[in-house]
Amino acid sequence: KEKIVVDKQEILDNNSSKLSGSIKVNSISKSFNENSILNNISFSIPKGKIFGLVGVSGSGKTTLLKLIVGFYKPTKGSVLFDGKDVLKYNKAIRKSFGFASQENCFYGRLNSEENVRYFGQLYGLTEDYINSRMDNVLNLVGLYDSRKTLADNLSTGMRRRLDIACSLIHDPNILILDEPTEDLDPNLRKEVLGMIRTINREGKTIIMTSHLLGEIENICDTVCVIANGKIIKMGSPDELKKEYSKDFEIHLQTSSAKYNLLLKGIKADKTIKKGNSVIIYVKEPEKVLSKIISHARLKKDKIISLKVSRPSLSEVFQ
Repeated sequence: KEKIVVDKQEILDNNSSKLSGSIKVNSISKSFNENSILNNISFSIPKGKIFGLVGVSGSGKTTLLKLIVGFYKPTKGSVLFDGKDVLKYNKAIRKSFGFASQENCFYGRLNSEENVRYFGQLYGLTEDYINSRMDNVLNLVGLYDSRKTLADNLSTGMRRRLDIACSLIHDPNILILDEPTEDLDPNLRKEVLGMIRTINREGKTIIMTSHLLGEIENICDTVCVIANGKIIKMGSPDELKKEYSKDFEIHLQTSSAKYNLLLKGIKADKTIKKGNSVIIYVKEPEKVLSKIISHARLKKDKIISLKVSRPSLSEVFQ
């Protein structure tokens, strides 16, 4: 992770000079030598939203993040932050970005508070400003009680939180998270996602990548799918699911599990049995639901669970 140094005179009291936070990517292309990574990508991110980048490994997600924050210079195109080119106004704009990479950027022999303080110094913040922000940042990421614990002695989940805390000390408008839940167990992923929601409620725009489509589906306002260096599709999770599947899923489990008899005469586009339950794909779930309930009553079959949903984002992505 690149260490960003901002001239002290550029940091004004109370961050009054900060920009609001809208991002516009204009026809961005990026190549390294003859290797084309991104090709003519354009999109906008409004202030205060959670924006998810999805794609297989090597699709260009991390490269795009570094272009947005100004770490890389595009081969073609530009990135605008509140209408200003991030490269032309690099120092002034970078203080509005926080970047937490896949690799931990802190120092293991410093404790949590010392790490956050050090990164504040790298940003050129005064000691008074760092002190005024420290408790809030540590509370926000759930590290207040571990502020004196050496980073080497923190758990995996706490280390991820510390990495994000170091990216928040200068109170950025935009927080960029590259695979924030990678290598975490389900419980720790849930904790980190909860923390991301809390940070977003503070008014910060969040851009994140993830291989875990369930996470993106549950937390992001907009999802951008990248493949072979291009945007394949972009929209809200619900919009993507509606566009790629006209069907609803009815998840059904009964005590008898005799679904051939229970679903006889019911028109479905597809039926898949999974263990003791069944998934029924239909376009008009209301009509089918009433028939399922009626058939179950007639056959005295107890319904254990019955749920209607759209196909998951993972299914849409595949």
